[in-house]
Amino acid sequence: MLDHLAIGVADWSDGYDVFARELGGHWSHGGDAGAFAPYQLVYEHGFRLELIAPGSQEGFMHRFIDRDGPGPHHITFKVPSLERALDDVGRLGIEPLGGRTDTPFWQEAFLHPRTSALGTLIQLVEADESMLTSQIGESPAPPGFPTVQQRQQGIAWVGVTTSDMRIARALLLDTLGGAVEASGTDWMLATWGPGRRLLVRCESATPGGGTLWAAAPAAGVAHIVVGPRHTRPEHLDEDPTRTRRLDPDPRTAVPVWIVVEDSLHQPLVRSGIQF
Repeated sequence: MLDHLAIGVADWSDGYDVFARELGGHWSHGGDAGAFAPYQLVYEHGFRLELIAPGSQEGFMHRFIDRDGPGPHHITFKVPSLERALDDVGRLGIEPLGGRTDTPFWQEAFLHPRTSALGTLIQLVEADESMLTSQIGESPAPPGFPTVQQRQQGIAWVGVTTSDMRIARALLLDTLGGAVEASGTDWMLATWGPGRRLLVRCESATPGGGTLWAAAPAAGVAHIVVGPRHTRPEHLDEDPTRTRRLDPDPRTAVPVWIVVEDSLHQPLVRSGIQF
């Protein structure tokens, strides 16, 4: 199951304005884990965004921010069996990048952005949710976390460019249990339930309109679209004014588009299709 997108930031507060205040992300938990310091915000239907900063010790997040600056860090999927998932991944010719299996409630492995064909680090996790919850315990929001927020929004999808749709389909659908909700030439909208969707496309395709992908990397996470769970790329293809982009924020460096909800209730009839 698609669990969350993690975004690297230099400091926790760098994500507050957009992801907490503007999008109404509810505080879940967070803390300093040494080499990294993550916290998670919850959105409608349970999807999470994780903001991950360098921790109190030198480590991978210090290197990530120094090398690449803020931006998408990884996408996490929860799996029933990590061993079985890695067997399936191996049959696709994808070698795991590392991880850890030394705790009974959290076992993880990573897939390289290039070999997974998704352009962003993929984290696979087998977790004992009840034990994990007891380990996390209560972690109140830190001082400075926004007390005044807009209403909690839903994530319509995370847009991703793939370098190889064949591998992406096999990984996301066959191995990680996704289903195709919509598709077209060189793109698919993969879903793991309401609010848990990836819009995956080859570089030549522009589902939802070219403006969504204007600044997209050749492979990897390109944007976040926020809106109703029934939003489909064809809704935005028909009328680009149905979205507005939040002002670019270099502190997070992830383009965020908001679907104008009222516009989805205004029928469009073009080429015999009514929305």
